[in-house]
Amino acid sequence: MSKYQALNEDELKAILDGMVEGIITINDKGIILSCNKAAETIFKYQPNELIGKNVSLLMPEPDKSRHDAYIGRYVNTDDAHVIGIGRNVTAVRKNGEHFPMRLSVTEYPAKVDGERWFIGSCQDITLQKRQEENFRRNIKMEALGKMTAGISHDFNNILAVIQGYAELLVSKSHLDEKLLGYAQEINKAAKRGAGLTSKMLSFSRNAPEDKEHININDIINDNHQILSKSVTSEIEIKTNLSDDLWTVHLNSYCLSDVILNLTINAKHAMPEGGRLVFSTSNVFIDSLNSQLLHIPKGPYVELSVADTGVGMAEEIKEKIFEPFFTTKGEKGTGLGLSQVYNFAADSGGTVKVYSQPGNGTSFTIYIPKSNKPKDPELSNTHINSDGINHPVVSGKVLVIDDDVIFRSFVEKMLHEHGYDVISVQSGKEALAILDVENIELVLSDVIMPEMDGYELAFLVKHLYPETKVVLCSGMPENKGKSITDDALYESLLQKPFDSNTLLRSLESLKNTNHH
Repeated sequence: MSKYQALNEDELKAILDGMVEGIITINDKGIILSCNKAAETIFKYQPNELIGKNVSLLMPEPDKSRHDAYIGRYVNTDDAHVIGIGRNVTAVRKNGEHFPMRLSVTEYPAKVDGERWFIGSCQDITLQKRQEENFRRNIKMEALGKMTAGISHDFNNILAVIQGYAELLVSKSHLDEKLLGYAQEINKAAKRGAGLTSKMLSFSRNAPEDKEHININDIINDNHQILSKSVTSEIEIKTNLSDDLWTVHLNSYCLSDVILNLTINAKHAMPEGGRLVFSTSNVFIDSLNSQLLHIPKGPYVELSVADTGVGMAEEIKEKIFEPFFTTKGEKGTGLGLSQVYNFAADSGGTVKVYSQPGNGTSFTIYIPKSNKPKDPELSNTHINSDGINHPVVSGKVLVIDDDVIFRSFVEKMLHEHGYDVISVQSGKEALAILDVENIELVLSDVIMPEMDGYELAFLVKHLYPETKVVLCSGMPENKGKSITDDALYESLLQKPFDSNTLLRSLESLKNTNHH
């Protein structure tokens, strides 16, 4: 005789109640016969509210109306469209909430009192779906970021040429007053374009950031006046700031931009007026919420910006963090909320949005608590200069850039100020020139094929120690990632730059003693 005995009814029930998946049994009329504890938890019903009811109670339309017909067809034809097949469906909880569910249905092997019974295994996959959506969004944002960075780099080269030639025209004292005005307007337009690429680069996470340990309440209070001026008089701005708020480590200027972007966004959502509330609090993200938010668990500072505006439909909400997506037509660039998303990610946190049409919108940003004491303030250092309004009349400069138009402009501009200039398009050509020419200064782009600016600067430093190098780039570089030479990092020029900035940099480098 076997030492193992068949399980009794109570033991079987205990096993079913201990399962993670919800288990529901129904007959061939769709009537619920039993359910386990997990099913009660998933659907938010008590057992007496389910047993004896039609299982269509747990379904949305049109499945609810069609369910009995589905069962009837199977019972009469044994045509198994769903039996024995796992599939994702939409289910309904007692409170009316729709949620995604993994459903597997199998038939009980024997008839019971002439009835056919079916067993349904139900798994709430809300968390899984959110994680998948977060993953897809992160991949999409990363790809868009890389594309944006590449576009910005090339666009900055173009802007540098436009701005540079406009400055050359402005510098000509004999220029007709009308033409001078045109040149000045071209220069202004180029600078506005540079501001746009700066926002694009911020989205692509390539903008350098000087982070500090700060209290978010201080930033909100410091910006209160400018925020008030950014909205109409019909909009009331209120704050609900937590006392003893934890310190965070981030770039305060970027945070100010984020707060301003969200304020302007709220203004457009409240054309007839309303209320805008800034709230802060200390929160601890547990394991479950860390999976939902896609950030590590731990202590965070929560910044909420909520308005009483028109709200957003789901299809709009899904796109708001994409760069260049805007509902404001020509009044918007579509970069404000993408900056918000990037700021939160770069600060080690995330941002979530809750919105319903007619019920306003709230953005909630989570930033990790800083574990370090506040950094001591450092005084800014500036290079003394008279603006380089006089020509530099000596020095041979080697210009390296694979963009022929930009290279030609820099060559002309340096000639205008007395430099002897040689220009080439690659690092290999530059090394060949350095081997035969006495070059005092090297101006090189960072991103070039075959040999980038870092590699060239390293070789120049070791092969020609008397020659000084300054790098320039249309895409901001992150110190520590690629640049290990402090002097090289400090002198790096960001495209587009004006002539005074370039000349000041070259003159400063030229007057620096070698160590």
